[in-house]
Amino acid sequence: MTTIKINRVKQTFGFFSMIIAWLLMNFFYSIYLAFKDGKADDIGVIIFWSGLFIIIAWAIFIIYPLHKLDHSRQIFKPVIFPFITTVYGALTYSIIIGGLFQSLDLITMFLPLALLAGLIFGLTYSLLIKSVKLVDFLNKRPIFKVAIILSPAVILIFFLWVLPMIAPSLVFRYMPDHIQDKIIAQTIPKFKVGDDIESLKSLLPGYLDNIQNGKGNMMASMNDFAFVLQVNCGKIIRLEYGKNPSDFDNTIYGKLEEKACP
Repeated sequence: MTTIKINRVKQTFGFFSMIIAWLLMNFFYSIYLAFKDGKADDIGVIIFWSGLFIIIAWAIFIIYPLHKLDHSRQIFKPVIFPFITTVYGALTYSIIIGGLFQSLDLITMFLPLALLAGLIFGLTYSLLIKSVKLVDFLNKRPIFKVAIILSPAVILIFFLWVLPMIAPSLVFRYMPDHIQDKIIAQTIPKFKVGDDIESLKSLLPGYLDNIQNGKGNMMASMNDFAFVLQVNCGKIIRLEYGKNPSDFDNTIYGKLEEKACP
């Protein structure tokens, strides 16, 4: 594999590896939040800001080093390079965040994510750049570089738009807030008074956890949907909803939940 061939594809691999690192970092972090808190609150904010910082890091700290480094060196082996980029990722993150916000607490708060992104970047890049078949293929058919660059966007669209449509209950707890709100607005109207609350809870995992032992209530308001829910004896005893709270009586009536179960 010649140096000329590698030079033609290394920036494409570098960008692709950065995007893959960003996607997987946020994917694993959303799983962590869902496991820790029941659902991934504020993951949308993390996705946006981490995406911005990833682009900055790629433009300032990745393009030039990849251009200058000799890829025939041993450091690009998959068993070595990921460890180097893990440290480099932490250093890059600290420089960017420290320079912009000058906050040690903010640096330490998300430093594990920077380490994870650095590790994933290094592993992805080292595997790609060492693939003789892939390097040769892209040199013969450079148009496929565009497909590689766009593939992370396809993955993101699949995760944030397609999956919530075809399997909303499966991905609900891992979604950003605005997508969770859409799933809630689509799910609540499917139920009525007398329905089993556990069926509703199973479609919105982690969201109605305050309703315990078949009893409780909840009132919530979102951008274009609001509802009030009261439960007793494992059944929905009151459910009203609309585009905003003024469309219905959103008062919680405690006496409804005091009735003895049959």
